[in-house]
Amino acid sequence: MPRAAMRGAALSCLQLLLLLSAADSRPHTWDQDRFQLEAVKKEILERLGMPAPPVIRRQLDQESIQRAQRLYQRKVAELAGNRSREEEEEEEEAASRSRRLHRLTPTLLRWLDVPEGREDSQGHRDPQGHREPLGPYRYHLLLSRTADFHRQLRVVRAELKLLKQPLSPPGASVPPRVTIYTLPGAEGTPQLLHSQELRWDSRSLDLTGAIQPWVEGPEGTLRLEMDFNTDISAALATSGGETLLLEVETLEKAPRAARRARGLEEECGKSDGKCCLKSLKVSFQDIGWSDWVIAPSSYYMRFCEGSCPHNYKPASMHAQIKSRVHSLSKAAPPPCCVPAGYDPMVLMHLDSEGRLVSSLFEDMLVTRCHCA
Repeated sequence: MPRAAMRGAALSCLQLLLLLSAADSRPHTWDQDRFQLEAVKKEILERLGMPAPPVIRRQLDQESIQRAQRLYQRKVAELAGNRSREEEEEEEEAASRSRRLHRLTPTLLRWLDVPEGREDSQGHRDPQGHREPLGPYRYHLLLSRTADFHRQLRVVRAELKLLKQPLSPPGASVPPRVTIYTLPGAEGTPQLLHSQELRWDSRSLDLTGAIQPWVEGPEGTLRLEMDFNTDISAALATSGGETLLLEVETLEKAPRAARRARGLEEECGKSDGKCCLKSLKVSFQDIGWSDWVIAPSSYYMRFCEGSCPHNYKPASMHAQIKSRVHSLSKAAPPPCCVPAGYDPMVLMHLDSEGRLVSSLFEDMLVTRCHCA
């Protein structure tokens, strides 16, 4: 073979290798996304009963497009309202199951002396900076966090069973009053929580406003200061060997918030290749359908992807057994990562006759995945 021909053949081989190398280095998801978009197009057309995208002979005017978009927004809002009512019903049902009464034993300490020169010896400040005069009978209440008090709790009621007998007879000229402050840490500035008159027959204090922020916060111990304008020592539930009691009624926080948190956890990215929710943006303009799809202009197609190791998001006991059998014998198939929930989607579009219609896909938008 002539030397020039040999050089030409070598150059061709080198170019071919470079092309193959470039093809191999192309992101793997490029073909995946293209195939998925084609699958989306074919499935939407099939669900609409259309063999192919309609041929639009006359475009809608701007006023008609705006009217169609308003109709689309109304339908989407109606769907959202329906989902909200369903979620509220689920929340009410879950609340009735998760209601719980905690009985806790806080510590009550009498603060007998205030060192001279302390700024708070003349009174604490309220949130507006005004001084609040201190009562002559001051107590500190301490409550330690337990494992039962986690941040997913909503406090319905917190009642401190403080007194074992009334403080004053009916018709007393000066009704007893208590002012309650929160004490954020050893060096924190006391903050006024609330001040209230006590009925002559009062035996307890409402501490809901103090317990809820504490449950949601990072502090391990709740510290309160209670200033009384009358001597309550004889009426305290801690005298005579009795124990101070705090009753806290709680509910698990709304399932909606929990679902939202789970939805974020479902997204691929931190799953290490395990079953998760992957998103692909579908733009109707990019796929050439903007002439007949009026709204939405785009949406996120979600699909389930990833492996299903044993006990990971099992859909059922059957899925767990299936995974166990697969671990013993590779001849048995493992569980698959599949959708576990959907949201509906409205498509406002023109049909084959050029008429404006809306179509509802009940099971179009995947919300979470599991292994089945």
